Amino acid sequence: MFKVEYSSNLKWEITVSASKNAALPILAANFLVDKQINLTNLPDIVDVRVLDEIWDTYLQKWTLVWPMTERIRSSILLIPVWLYKYWKISFSNCGGCSLGKRPLDTFDNAFEQAWVKVLIKPDRKIFKTVSKPKKKIILTSFSVTATEAILTYLAFLDKIDYEIEIANIAIEPHVIDLINFLKNIWANIRLWYDHRVSVKPSKINIKNYEYDIVSDYIEAGTYFGLGAIADESEIIIKNINPSHLESVFTTADKIWINYEYGKDFIKVNSFNKKNYKPTNIQTMIYPWFPTDLQSIFWILLTQIKWISKIHEVLFEWRFAYFAELENMWAHIEILNPHEVLIVWWKKLIWTYVNTRDLRAWAWLILSWVVAKWTTFITNENIIKRGYENIVAKLQGIGVNIEET
Repeated sequence: MFKVEYSSNLKWEITVSASKNAALPILAANFLVDKQINLTNLPDIVDVRVLDEIWDTYLQKWTLVWPMTERIRSSILLIPVWLYKYWKISFSNCGGCSLGKRPLDTFDNAFEQAWVKVLIKPDRKIFKTVSKPKKKIILTSFSVTATEAILTYLAFLDKIDYEIEIANIAIEPHVIDLINFLKNIWANIRLWYDHRVSVKPSKINIKNYEYDIVSDYIEAGTYFGLGAIADESEIIIKNINPSHLESVFTTADKIWINYEYGKDFIKVNSFNKKNYKPTNIQTMIYPWFPTDLQSIFWILLTQIKWISKIHEVLFEWRFAYFAELENMWAHIEILNPHEVLIVWWKKLIWTYVNTRDLRAWAWLILSWVVAKWTTFITNENIIKRGYENIVAKLQGIGVNIEET
């Protein structure tokens, strides 16, 4: 359990760790390299440790089964690894946050276009390589996981002498980082920013045996919201590429948040908090406003007079944490599973809170510091799946938090 008390006057610096969403597909791809590349800044988080554990447990088998695969959604990124090693894999359900329906149709369809047969059984799927992939694969949606998995599969294929184009790919910073990692092992990949990429499989010829994973722009966005909402606070967020947060800056401008940034840092303060303006936010695929930061800005909007609105396009259960917000006396009006209003300003009160969504869990960080008295949060292992050393980092800028 975490115990958090009202915190103001936050200051000093907080350093962003390597991206969870980049680390997991890169770690999976690295399993295919005989002399593995040293991932120098691999984050020490639960999801990374679990993926390693699954690899060690099932390395000599062609099956990946529950309950281990259900511990993390990224277990599905091991499918291309097993296909390369064994040409087939029996895979049971992957896990992840409770966000509503998260169908894998795009994932399965991508592999079918690569001539991997997908057999659906009552309790598992069997993937089996049957022929060479098509020269053009068209994803049926901008799926990050499908993009990462099919890229990894194609990059390591043997005896393919032609270029394969993949259309409708996701282009989030962590996807681009996987592409850069694959290029480091001599994968012949060309990227276009109209959501297309081409891959020509080639033999491994590693350029550098060390690789730095990109910093986590979602973690940076969390701290950005924290600096903007904690009373009389100013913090510097280090080790971040500000260009990854341009959609967040656009929203911050509409709210009138004070911030500035340089090559690898962002400085944000709450000195203009009494003048913050309401706004409407719509989440969307990158480079638009990220769904993973939707809950962070919800807390900001609860502290602003008048009415704001969020339209969550991607996940119908992303609003599940609203029950916790209402327990803290936030005033919200649910229009439908994808649209909600925040009505007027409301002082948040202390209570016990909980959530099963990693990114929604991060909103608790913000709600803690503005709620008076003391807040308790259970199920704290959720945030440890994606935020490295979170307690020490928050304590370092003055948040009154402890793990009990």
